[in-house]
Amino acid sequence: MKTNIRPLTSASFRVLARSRRGGCSYSSCSRQLSSPTCSPRRPVVSSFSSPLVVKHPSTRHLRGWQPQGLANNNASLRYNSTSDGSKSEESNSGTTSTIDADTTTTRASSIAEIDSSNLPVNFPWRHSPTTPTRVLDGDDLSGMPNNFRARLVRKIIASRELNRTFWEVVPVPFYVHEWEGELASNFTTAFSLGLEELLRTVFKVPVKNDYPVISVDTSASIKVGDDDDVVADATDTSNDDNEDTSVETNEYLNVMFDKKLLQQYKHINPQNTQLKLTIRPLEATLCSIFAVPMLYREIVEEKPHLKGGYQRIEKAFKESKSYEKVKELTYELADEIGKDSYKRTVIAEATIRCMEFFQVKDRRSGDVVEGMQDGAEEEEVVHVVRFEVVTDKRRDGELGREVGNWKIIDWDDMLDGNIFH
Repeated sequence: MKTNIRPLTSASFRVLARSRRGGCSYSSCSRQLSSPTCSPRRPVVSSFSSPLVVKHPSTRHLRGWQPQGLANNNASLRYNSTSDGSKSEESNSGTTSTIDADTTTTRASSIAEIDSSNLPVNFPWRHSPTTPTRVLDGDDLSGMPNNFRARLVRKIIASRELNRTFWEVVPVPFYVHEWEGELASNFTTAFSLGLEELLRTVFKVPVKNDYPVISVDTSASIKVGDDDDVVADATDTSNDDNEDTSVETNEYLNVMFDKKLLQQYKHINPQNTQLKLTIRPLEATLCSIFAVPMLYREIVEEKPHLKGGYQRIEKAFKESKSYEKVKELTYELADEIGKDSYKRTVIAEATIRCMEFFQVKDRRSGDVVEGMQDGAEEEEVVHVVRFEVVTDKRRDGELGREVGNWKIIDWDDMLDGNIFH
């Protein structure tokens, strides 16, 4: 039985391709997708070939190791410390602006105080050897049809946003395209570095990074003093930079993570919570990738009523099977966002298979409240990590897209995908 598949990725992009309303046209990508012989005037450069230039606060612990980049050469972003303690933001275009650390950083002490003694002993984390069912079922949470053809269309469109050619996406039996493996590998690097900084910020302790192994044992680095305050090992100064930094004010964390995910780790109490975690990534696989036209997280935060706008168009098409209805809703969404916007969002998800030891204890009683018992061997687990990046029109007039910085928006479905579209 032949199924008539009309996924939103095709319907809405056809509408946009026929539209001449401002920057919402997808005609250039549509032409390149329909004509394999159409290629950019310059060689296609890997979106992840350049070094990661968002400087990690703890690079002194990495023994000179530089991870592969999460952004392409067109969208590199660099943060470096200046002599006066401020942060210098430099793009590859050569322009530099300075951000005064004193005016952009709010001390944790200024945040409303919470009675830490009432906080539960926990660390939000999934420790499981099984891949979530919805990932196994191929559900990418896009809200679009879940079948091979529809997923392939979404993958082709998303790959064009990352400046990949049609032939780099065409499925080949028993073969993984190089860019997919590279992307998954860089996602693993981002996951490891982001987790390292998150642990360091939450628990105010040094985190061991023997790349690719990340490990922390807060019992060895923190003790509770006579006044019930957390006292760090005075002989270790590696965590001085994070002494007065919270997950809300840590600049690096806010570059790497969506703020909604960081909120899950805002109220962990290191006085009561003792964490022992060792994680060694083994293999990463790109599970899904798709593009969202017009919508991006920032505009949805500015205009909350736009949340779910893309999926509403899909739902309307499922119910009416009318391209006129899709056209009408697409134009309305374009008008709301602005005709001068060329931005789109690419959302990707990877499974990362790891060897892991995970344990959470109540520091006061010594009881294990989550995870494994003392003396247990590392177990093989699977983490599902979700990323997104915003692309834009290139400002140099060349073909292709300008790719921003990838950001972790969810892991292990802690936020049910952190969907905004």
